[in-house]
Amino acid sequence: MSRKTKKRTLSLFVAAVMLLSLLAGCTNEQGAGTPSPTASTPVESAAPSAAPSELEELGSGDVKWSEEKTADGWMRVTNEGGPTLGYSPDSGVKLLQSDGFAFKDLNQNGALDPYEDWRLDAHARAEDLAGQMTTEEQLPLMFSDMFDLTFTPGGELSEYITGILDNGLRGLSMPFVLSSVEDGVTYINLIQAYVEAKPYGIPVDEHSEAGNAAASSWPNNLGMAATFDPEVAAAYAKTMSEEYRALGITTTYTPQIDPATEPRWSRIATTFGEDPALARDMAVAHVNAQQSSYDENGNDLGWGTDSVNAMLKHFPGDGAGEGGRESHNFYGKYTVFPGDQFYTHLIPFVGAMDLPGKTGSAAAVMPSYSAAIGADGSPIGGKVVGSSYSEFKLTELLREELGFEGLVCSDFSIGVETNRIGRLGKPWGVEELSLPDRYLTAVEAGLDQFGGESNVDVLREAYALGAEEYGEEHMQERINGSAVRILKNMFQVGLFENAYLDTEYSLATVNTPARNEAGHAAMLKSVVMLKNSGDIIHQAADDAEKPTVYIPMTYSGGNWSIPVDMETAFQYFEVVTDKVSDTLTGPEDANGKVTASVDDIIRASDAELAACDFALVRISSPKNAAIGNAAGAGGGTGDGYDTDAGKYIPISLQYGPYTANSSSVRLTSISGDQVEVSVDSPYGAQTVYENENRSYFGNSARVSNASDLDAVLYAAEHVDKVIVSVNLSNPMVFSEFESQVDAILVDFNNAGPNITKALCEIITGQVEPSGLLPLQMPADMETVEAQYEDVPRDMECHVDSDGNTYDFAYGLNWSGVISDERTAKYDVPPLVG
Repeated sequence: MSRKTKKRTLSLFVAAVMLLSLLAGCTNEQGAGTPSPTASTPVESAAPSAAPSELEELGSGDVKWSEEKTADGWMRVTNEGGPTLGYSPDSGVKLLQSDGFAFKDLNQNGALDPYEDWRLDAHARAEDLAGQMTTEEQLPLMFSDMFDLTFTPGGELSEYITGILDNGLRGLSMPFVLSSVEDGVTYINLIQAYVEAKPYGIPVDEHSEAGNAAASSWPNNLGMAATFDPEVAAAYAKTMSEEYRALGITTTYTPQIDPATEPRWSRIATTFGEDPALARDMAVAHVNAQQSSYDENGNDLGWGTDSVNAMLKHFPGDGAGEGGRESHNFYGKYTVFPGDQFYTHLIPFVGAMDLPGKTGSAAAVMPSYSAAIGADGSPIGGKVVGSSYSEFKLTELLREELGFEGLVCSDFSIGVETNRIGRLGKPWGVEELSLPDRYLTAVEAGLDQFGGESNVDVLREAYALGAEEYGEEHMQERINGSAVRILKNMFQVGLFENAYLDTEYSLATVNTPARNEAGHAAMLKSVVMLKNSGDIIHQAADDAEKPTVYIPMTYSGGNWSIPVDMETAFQYFEVVTDKVSDTLTGPEDANGKVTASVDDIIRASDAELAACDFALVRISSPKNAAIGNAAGAGGGTGDGYDTDAGKYIPISLQYGPYTANSSSVRLTSISGDQVEVSVDSPYGAQTVYENENRSYFGNSARVSNASDLDAVLYAAEHVDKVIVSVNLSNPMVFSEFESQVDAILVDFNNAGPNITKALCEIITGQVEPSGLLPLQMPADMETVEAQYEDVPRDMECHVDSDGNTYDFAYGLNWSGVISDERTAKYDVPPLVG
């Protein structure tokens, strides 16, 4: 019997089992916010889209549905007590009727297949559809392509997009910046109508990163962690999922839940901090709220029309990069575990795979790029390979030990040499393999889907290699398993019922004043007050006048700018600031335009400063500059390596010059590639392999915003009272300026008018600060070098001039150091695995 014949026999068997289950009164496990109708009567024949009275004779049961054409051009079908369907009148899809309900004949075969029957659970439907597909048809599902950069307002789909859709891909990443909600609706409806006409009518699962520019504004993950309140994460996730569904997004590459145990790592701002227990609780709340839909009373309905699949990243934790280097880059490809805390990094992932709500577990996992190295330099899991190539991580650990049954999708471009926007791939540990061999290695390790890639022909080559090595039956079963998991995620969010958007609903849902106000309330809770000498920040008096405030300009990337939203600041302050010289002295940019240098600033005069009540200095935590072409080497931040000199350099958490020459700096790195070296022997020069030494001992860091410190010190010298506001993306060394200022506020990777408003409300005493540090602040760079990359909360922390220690869970309010139920719960020794 051929494989296709065998699959069709299996499909009919599944259909019979499902029908018997329904007749026995089986309920709808999938859930869409609606009860399951009564048992189905088999469809007698296909029926064209028409009024219910015409279908009643051809279908079965009393008519329980109605149909209308929407203003956006697609057909809306309303089932009584069942889900709303949507389809394009031009796709060729017709309606079927069973037991009075309407169903879409997606494969246009005139029969109600199990995968078209919304009364069945998502897994059964996915198995049926996968069972109807050949392996050749399943393979393209195993790609989720890069962000679509080619859609133009009011335009049509690009040839690139239609080409990959014609080739069978059904995973796309949403354009990150949409010019309008209307353009987003147009884009989604064009895509879904296009694929609905294809075999099986499989919709597109549209993916997105966090913080889509069209949606309402909330704190990032680290800001939410600073509230120490999982309910804030849940509120954000619920709001985000509702808005994202109104934009057509059904899967997010979020949340990022790596414990941020290495303070120099460049991706800390999008984590929930360094404490495993806090990160776990925030992750559970976030995923639970993102994946569930809720009724008007807030009751959890499970999977439904507001649900978005969550993809946990970066399994099994990428926050322990040696020296803080980022794994997007070849020089950051290793995480290291000198403190033997590999399993500690799993804690948030384990939590998010056991949710309290009805969806049960996170729908998907994204593996890290990095290879994990133990304290002795040996690979954890036996092979020096990135996580997407590691059978230990994906099969033995994730599937077998943790019991995860969801989708596993790689981070972007793990296989390719260069992706379509020019960034290098990240095939760490398998660089010597051909691309088909890389794909086969990843599939055999347990990967279901390749993120940011679309090379179906190469995957076909990989399949042929696997069939030759492992047998055709093994490879068919392996690919079918991935296809089922990919399709299940589409079914459980209701994409097969209705993938279309309603412009009116989307406009009423996305980025509304009420949602932004909720985001602003969360942002207020995320601000941490570290210092408040003399109670300079205090509850506002009823007769308080608008203060006069000096806000110095700061320098970045060849430009001087005011680091707050001035329109917002003027609502709270009379503002004094600096100006830039009319004659610029910096280098020319790529367009030949002269840029500003750090010296082209004219600070406010002594007379202007003398009239100020205080200075508000808005700065960013130290940022390490890319050296040479390091920034483009792998798509990451570029810090920690000097490409021009070919050497590793330290990542600094202070503004001032830093050379890594203390006794705490490793002379020999834990990780490193195997490199060829020539050695002398009695038989002449011999080539041997030894571990590369990635130590940066004796080398100096390059900080790109060192002038931020100058702004603070200038204000401290010329203004009587100084408040420093730090946009914190990493822990930092506060001893460079803390004793010279009166108050310090920190927020986390927020910008624009929303954070300016929150800071102004706190500084003027309208809102009491309540945030707590989700990270330790180190005493100096030596303690940074002494800590272990994989161990949470193991640094000596800064003690300020008021005697307060900037440790995890520390923060001030108007009364002093905060001590409440949050600190009682989390300010305890860190949870370890």
